[in-house]
Amino acid sequence: MATFRKRNNKWQARIQLASGPTQARTFLRLTDAKRWAQQVETSYQQGIFNNPPEPMSLYEAMQQYQQTVSIHKKRAKIEGYRIQAWMDSQWSELKLEHVKTYHLAKWRDEQIKQGKKPNTIRLHLAVLSHLYNVAKSEWGYEHLVNPVTHLARPKLPKVRETRITDQDIALIINNTTSSLLPSMIKLALFTGMRRSELVKLQWIDIHWDKQYMHVKDTKNGEERFIPLTEKSSVVLRKMNKINDRVFNITEHAVTVAFTRAIKRSQLTHMSFHTLRHEAITRFFEMGLTIPEVASISGHKSWAMLRRYTHLQSQKLINKLED
Repeated sequence: MATFRKRNNKWQARIQLASGPTQARTFLRLTDAKRWAQQVETSYQQGIFNNPPEPMSLYEAMQQYQQTVSIHKKRAKIEGYRIQAWMDSQWSELKLEHVKTYHLAKWRDEQIKQGKKPNTIRLHLAVLSHLYNVAKSEWGYEHLVNPVTHLARPKLPKVRETRITDQDIALIINNTTSSLLPSMIKLALFTGMRRSELVKLQWIDIHWDKQYMHVKDTKNGEERFIPLTEKSSVVLRKMNKINDRVFNITEHAVTVAFTRAIKRSQLTHMSFHTLRHEAITRFFEMGLTIPEVASISGHKSWAMLRRYTHLQSQKLINKLED
């Protein structure tokens, strides 16, 4: 039977079940408390009532999330670094329901002070937010409140059209100790391939006779065929075949090596992904059309490529004036 009592101008409904823990909820109105109690009792009588799961700490939840959710994602290894960061955080021992927005606001401000990039912070928060959504919808924590929902995220900086010159490329290559990075940089610049695509590239994906590279595991899930130009061929033929993969290195190691080379070169506003932007820009400057560039870059939406077309404005003027 349900019992009701008034405390601090609120009504608490308590139900002692024959088995399992006592169920209790607090409501502003007595009618809402009675309605909830009736629903619980009816569910119990029909045999569909389930005891709520045991409270989990953020650490335990992140472990379960990694083993049951993240493992099925394409970039599970990269997300693993973000999951580990939450497991190592000062909030890791708190129960999920005890992690509040003000905790995350403090964490966000600390990350900003440490110089973490806005997008890095937002990606970490995205993992946490997804965990709460999964816990609520699939793990039985139906009344869990997502503390990320109302948290103000750091604003992303305006997109900069950073160009990399051939002199910059030479400088970066001269300032790396990685034996693989120079070849990766050149191939990224000649093909527009993403870091993840280069890391996964295998020798069997390179078709020398038909002059193309078969990129199978892409970000958008669609395979594509990239022309194997003379410049790309020269880079690949100079490499040693150690195993099935062209580049025996992880994505994280590529990022670390490139970042260190950039710092030593005293260059700014560049990441490995900037090479892809530069490659696409150069494709347009060579005179390739949007459909042709899209077939190489793998962009599904041509609208994403229109940002590069303004770089041809001088060529268009020259054509119009001819």
